Amino acid sequence: MIATAKDRQTIKAAALAQIEAETSLQEGIGMKRKAEDLLGPSTKKHARKEDDDSEMEVDPSVFFTINFEKYTMMFRNNAIVDYATERVNHTAGQVVKAFLDHGKNKMKSLHEDDSPSASPIHIVSMMPSETLTQDDIVLQPDPLDPNKKPGLQEVVRAYIMLLKTDQAGFIKSKDELGANQFAINFSKLRDSMKRRVFEGIIREKYGVATCRIARILIEKGKLDESQVQKLAMLPPKEAREKLGLLHTKGIVEIQEVPRSADRAPARTFFLWYVPLEKCYQELLVDAYRVILNLQQRKQEELKMRSRLLDKLSREDVRNNMDLLSEADKAELSQLKKVIQRLETSKKRMDDIVMIFRDF
Repeated sequence: MIATAKDRQTIKAAALAQIEAETSLQEGIGMKRKAEDLLGPSTKKHARKEDDDSEMEVDPSVFFTINFEKYTMMFRNNAIVDYATERVNHTAGQVVKAFLDHGKNKMKSLHEDDSPSASPIHIVSMMPSETLTQDDIVLQPDPLDPNKKPGLQEVVRAYIMLLKTDQAGFIKSKDELGANQFAINFSKLRDSMKRRVFEGIIREKYGVATCRIARILIEKGKLDESQVQKLAMLPPKEAREKLGLLHTKGIVEIQEVPRSADRAPARTFFLWYVPLEKCYQELLVDAYRVILNLQQRKQEELKMRSRLLDKLSREDVRNNMDLLSEADKAELSQLKKVIQRLETSKKRMDDIVMIFRDF
């Protein structure tokens, strides 16, 4: 028997309800209700709610561990908010943040394709009114009253439409859940954020024109050299040189399409393309290598100043830093600057690793 659309929707709803019930049960593991004092005051006089957390205590026989995936979700959500703020404006970032805050307790896995849905009414209720009255988006005036200011729901709806039509794909419609239901599009944002980092590294290393060629190949697929030259608006020689550079670095590859059985080069098309997943893996390996080099550099900097560190470990110096000479103070200041730069660089590389590995 072939299931109808209504049957599939019912099955999906039942599966989601079962997952929700199992997750709620798992969250309660390790907690138990406090024992009541039978000789104490009447339980009727001090009636308590069944779901009151104050009536629960930790079960000492159960072991706990850190939920690293939940922390990674928080980092991912913050990165998406920063991306929306950078790409659109501050209010758009706050709209995205409201969507994520609305469904943060229902997010169970990093591999979900979208966030729990919300309507514009939910988003308005979660945002301060002063954020939505900054007039940082242009709306069509009311034909009956041109001087009338748009309402908060109109502003939120306009931002939702803007984020939905943006090329990064921040928001998607959830029409199967009803009208005016929207969600954060995690599946598309994964690709958008990876491409953003990937293209930024190419632009920084090899220039704007080279990055333009890579972006054209990513968007258009496999192209021959003449097509790349026309779309990138570059002279043939320069386009050939930049393609060769990208090929040498492993960013682009060549697909041979022979027109005859003998596979003669004169009768073969050579198509250029970007193997994105391979490039992402190479970029992740490079990020690991950079983090290792930064950590080794930090250890070397500390080793070079071992005499100063030994002096700082003394209790009298810790209590009175004036015991250090002017040369030691200058060297300590320089060490702090170097360590701060190394740690900042490590944090940036950690962000890249998080985007390419965890998201």
